[in-house]
Amino acid sequence: MKLITVVVRQAAFEALKEALTLFGVRGMTVEQTYRTSSRTAHVEIYRGQRFTTDVERCLKIDLLAPDDESPDLVRVIGKIVGTSDPVGGRCWTTPVDLAVRVRTSEYGLDAL
Repeated sequence: MKLITVVVRQAAFEALKEALTLFGVRGMTVEQTYRTSSRTAHVEIYRGQRFTTDVERCLKIDLLAPDDESPDLVRVIGKIVGTSDPVGGRCWTTPVDLAVRVRTSEYGLDAL
């Protein structure tokens, strides 16, 4: 099993969520987070003051997938994020030894 983590701009989220739903992903965890980049410095106004920042708000999406589906999911994510996020998102996978659905005590792939 793999944990797939994606960091994208909020504007890319709806398209990504629709594509993952069509792929068959039933659930994901979404967190609001921030990322920095020297290429995306922009001017923001806060309480009437203008300042330049390289920090931007984005979303971090985590989802679990079976080992055989994870390469296809990463390809789908790359296609969607590559066209809807001009800065580009980040995507990586992490091996997962065991997943447990606590409410039903299901283990492994049954917990997905």
